[in-house]
Amino acid sequence: MTIRSKIRHKLRREEGAAAVEFALIVGLLAMLIFGMMEYGLAFWQVQSLRAATREGARVAAVGGDTSQVQTAVVNASTGALPSGFSGITISPSGGCPTDGAIDQAVTVAINNAALPSRIQEIFSIDVPFLPPLTINPKISGTFRCETS
Repeated sequence: MTIRSKIRHKLRREEGAAAVEFALIVGLLAMLIFGMMEYGLAFWQVQSLRAATREGARVAAVGGDTSQVQTAVVNASTGALPSGFSGITISPSGGCPTDGAIDQAVTVAINNAALPSRIQEIFSIDVPFLPPLTINPKISGTFRCETS
C-alpha cells in the first residue's frame, strides 16, 4: 500500500461524522425545545388568568359587588395575582343589571399593564438565538347574568 493510498483511505473514514452532524443540529434543537417550554409557560399562565376572570364573572353574575369579584379573581388565580389586586374591569360597570333583563352578560377583564412584573416577564418569550417575542393576550371572562 502506497503512501498516497493510505492518505486516501484515512480521508474516506467517517468516524467523527456523527459528532459533527450533532454539533451542527444541537443549536436548532435547543431553540426548538426552549421555545416550546417558554411558550407553554406563557400559555399556561394566560389560561390560568382567564379561568380566574371567569370565576370573577361568575361571582358578578350572581350579584357580587366589586370587592367580591376582585377577591374571587385573586383567589382563583392560583397565587399569580397578589392579594388586593385591583387591575380588573367589570362590564357593565357594577355587574349585572337588576332590572331582570334577559340575555345580559357580565365580563370581567384584567388590564395587562396592571399585572405584576413577574407575570409580565412570562409574556415575554425568550428563545435562544432569536429576538424576544412579547405577547399581549386579552384576559377576560364572561358569564351570563342570573336573575333570582
